[in-house]
Amino acid sequence: MTTASTAEQKAPRWLVVWLAALVSLTPFSIDSYLPAIPAMAAALESDVAQVQYSVSSFLLGFALGQLCGGPLSDRWGRRLVGSIGLIIYIVTSLLVLFAEHVGQLISLRFLQAIGGGFATVICAAIVRDLHSGREAAKIISIISTMMLTAPLIAPLIGSLLLEVGGWQSIFVFLLLYAMAMLLLVRRLLPETVPRFTRARRQRMPLGSLIASYAVVLRNRRALGFLAAQACVSGSMFIYITTAPFVFMEYFNIGANQFPLFFGACILGLIVMVQVNIRLLNLFQPRSIFLAGISLQLLGCGLLLLCTLTGIRELLLWMVPLVLVISCIGIIAPNAAACYLEFFPKVSGSANALYGAAIFITGGVLGGLVSSLHTGTLTPIAASMFASALVALLSAVVVAKACQPIEPTHRLTLR
Repeated sequence: MTTASTAEQKAPRWLVVWLAALVSLTPFSIDSYLPAIPAMAAALESDVAQVQYSVSSFLLGFALGQLCGGPLSDRWGRRLVGSIGLIIYIVTSLLVLFAEHVGQLISLRFLQAIGGGFATVICAAIVRDLHSGREAAKIISIISTMMLTAPLIAPLIGSLLLEVGGWQSIFVFLLLYAMAMLLLVRRLLPETVPRFTRARRQRMPLGSLIASYAVVLRNRRALGFLAAQACVSGSMFIYITTAPFVFMEYFNIGANQFPLFFGACILGLIVMVQVNIRLLNLFQPRSIFLAGISLQLLGCGLLLLCTLTGIRELLLWMVPLVLVISCIGIIAPNAAACYLEFFPKVSGSANALYGAAIFITGGVLGGLVSSLHTGTLTPIAASMFASALVALLSAVVVAKACQPIEPTHRLTLR
């Protein structure tokens, strides 16, 4: 385990809670407004499929924010980059309140997500600054457990706010939450990049930011873990993007009941994260990671099979869907830990590329499935199955998850 040598890098007792609160900005940003999508479509004189593109634009903007924010946090420090991102997020959240058509909404959500990417990319980097290996996987799992309360309660909050104050009230809530997170970053989060390290990196040419990505991109095994996790998360983002159509249009679930069905998958995810924490006492992260992908592929296969029967039964959809989403709880923390193990010196850049790849994949797949909209569930289930299959191939062939990890030490950015 990597230990801090300065007072700056000592981890406060409540650090895990603070990081979980900051990371929760992302699920709150996405999941709280899902119940309002039909109402927003009506208010903006559009349709649900068009408004759903604002989910994809958010995912792509979030990826861009992480790509830029990660290496900048290695250079300028975690707290400064997080603060810049939250200020961008707050301003754009305010502007969303005055959106008059769906094009403005999509554009503003893209800009809002860039700020969100800056703000949250620092979280895993802070963990990697202070911990590594199995310990890092455990801490990421704990943060994930706490953070997952956000997607569990976010649709409920969104439904209540929609009923009380209309869809704009949801973005007022997001604005206030971001303001609270800005206070947290400025007052509570430690700076885990030492002062002298920041000063040395700031004297380096800006080209070194690109060089830090080159370090990551040269590591083939690390990219295998990255590709696998991106595809695994792709199934979740397909689910998030299409959930309003699936539940509220296809199965005719009301907006007030939507949080119950949406939250069922999140509950399964929380349970599996807890299972992962215990499994880490017995197995290496890479072994759990590979088993989780195999289990998700099984769930996706069952989901596609049930869909192809043509039977319009909610239970036949929900049971395999819960399995598919729940498996992410034993895949994601271990994928992140295995991947970041290769990059102890450029964790900010490595984590940025990791997060960006996940959200770009999610945005592309979500947009693709929306464009393949046929009024049935077949494109959704088929896309999830394909994602899980590619994830397994990436893990076995590229990442070679069954082999021990040898961290990379030949790094150009110090």
